[in-house]
Amino acid sequence: MAASSDDARSTASGDRRKSSRDARSAPAGDRRKPARTSQYMIAPAGPGVSGQELAEQLNQFGNIEILRTRERRDTTVPPIAVVRIPDDAATALRRSAAGSLIIEPDLHLRAASFAGASSVLPTAAMMTAFGPDLKVTIRIVSEAGTPVEQAAVRLIGEQVSVQGLTDSDGRVDLTLQGEQPDTVAAIFVNPRSGFWGLWQHRPHLDADAVNIFTLKPLSLSEALDWGGAAMQLDRIPKQCRGAGVRIALIDSGVATSHKRLTGIDHGIDIRSAEAKSWSKDAIGHGTPCAGLISAAPQTAHGVRGYAPDSELHVCKLPSDAYCSDLIVALDYCLQNAIDVACLGFGCERGSALVEQRIAEAKQHGMSLIAAAGNSAGAVPFPACSPNVMAVGAVGQAGSFLEDSPQAAQAAAAIALAGGFFVPPFSCRGPELDLCAPGVAIIACQSPDSYAVCDGTSLAAAHVTALAALILADHSDFKGSFAARDLQRVERLFQILKDTAQPIGHPWQTGAGLPNAARALGIWSEQRATVVPLNVGLGQMRSAIRQLDQIQFGASDVMPFELPRGPARVSSLPLSSGPLAFQADGGEKASIHELKAAMAFAGLAAER
Repeated sequence: MAASSDDARSTASGDRRKSSRDARSAPAGDRRKPARTSQYMIAPAGPGVSGQELAEQLNQFGNIEILRTRERRDTTVPPIAVVRIPDDAATALRRSAAGSLIIEPDLHLRAASFAGASSVLPTAAMMTAFGPDLKVTIRIVSEAGTPVEQAAVRLIGEQVSVQGLTDSDGRVDLTLQGEQPDTVAAIFVNPRSGFWGLWQHRPHLDADAVNIFTLKPLSLSEALDWGGAAMQLDRIPKQCRGAGVRIALIDSGVATSHKRLTGIDHGIDIRSAEAKSWSKDAIGHGTPCAGLISAAPQTAHGVRGYAPDSELHVCKLPSDAYCSDLIVALDYCLQNAIDVACLGFGCERGSALVEQRIAEAKQHGMSLIAAAGNSAGAVPFPACSPNVMAVGAVGQAGSFLEDSPQAAQAAAAIALAGGFFVPPFSCRGPELDLCAPGVAIIACQSPDSYAVCDGTSLAAAHVTALAALILADHSDFKGSFAARDLQRVERLFQILKDTAQPIGHPWQTGAGLPNAARALGIWSEQRATVVPLNVGLGQMRSAIRQLDQIQFGASDVMPFELPRGPARVSSLPLSSGPLAFQADGGEKASIHELKAAMAFAGLAAER
């Protein structure tokens, strides 16, 4: 007679108790830790294998939990199975299936989160803190005395640091182990939106009282934000708005509740089937980037998107995103004929399967522009790929308040020409292609406000918007490079890099700061280069590769390292032809636009 379900549960429970007793009574040398189980991606090494056949093959090995398979019917790219498997079993499977399967860890992706206090001061040393704890209450208020909610407050001590978010009353209780009020080196306050942040060196703190700090309101200027002016986006004709170009933002979602972003109506949530869940951004990472690309312009102030007529598609990654999620996002881009994708996520080690999708996207004319990262280290993957353009961040003196966290960034920064500087958080190395504004950027923030933001994701969004303008209005992409292929991507990358203005060492700034006027064929003044572009580049490339071997070296599961950038570009000479669009006949041209038109015709040079 078959056992009932109750009998089965009872037997299983008894077996577990017996196993537990046996484990406790076994000699210490016989006890073994349970095998560590991780998430992996597995794909056939060659074509001709379906997703079903791959699943059946994996089921034969046992000890593999198949979470999902990914297969595109319209391509020869092999299917991918996302599985959970013990690490030692994955190593054994790789060895037994050598040559027939690609097996690699499904690595976590990290957002190139907006930089904070941790990128300015070194992390406190890991040590035991002796003495009484310092417990302080911080209250963050506006100049009117109203509480500021969800402000990130960070205290830096001599031994440890601590941080927290303010509540609805603007309060946060923080405890520093083994510190005294006099040993607190700095306080950083970063509000979510509506205010400038605050930085105080050696703040006066009282353990027996509420310590009140006041934030200054964020006022929106009528002038264009400093980043747009630095890239000379204010010097191009008003008709350059990115019409006809499809952009994908692969990030944390976009708050289309923002009054400047209501026109965004294309997207996908990689993990959720909920309708339009991509249009929410709890993290607040994707919304500022979307605003820089496509926020509807207003005459009231200078916060605007630089390619507002482009068609923006949102690919929302979850907070616990994996490389397999990025593959789904790239597949969406391919299926929707995306022209330029902006990526604000990355991971330390490369992925052959993600690189395969990136290469396929490039073959179909899609350009991938990625944040170089905010870890102050080597450029992460996939920004470091030679098929991807990696963008680091720069700031500019005078674009922030003297007591703001951005001022602390500038104090610890590498100075460049023209008042620019490389903030300490920006990743660097020979894989870096460009730098762009990424400090004290006033941008849209979810759900419907504005914030001062820092980070390489913002720099990548600036370059993405310019790339859309080039694809829409540069004559090359109406003629010789109109086809959606690899040459189109490398030509776009070439234009961006060859027309950039060098402002520092290439390991820190790549080819330099993009120049929209030059990229679109409008003459503009070139800034002086601080150092020659070829100084020590070979030696630095060798050094960074040695660092990769140490820090990101091969493992038993992934015994290879993918090639690293910089991005490959076209080798053909740049043309000096005019923009491809025609100005509306009924619109009166400005003096600047008339001068630009004369420059196109070779009749005059702007002065």
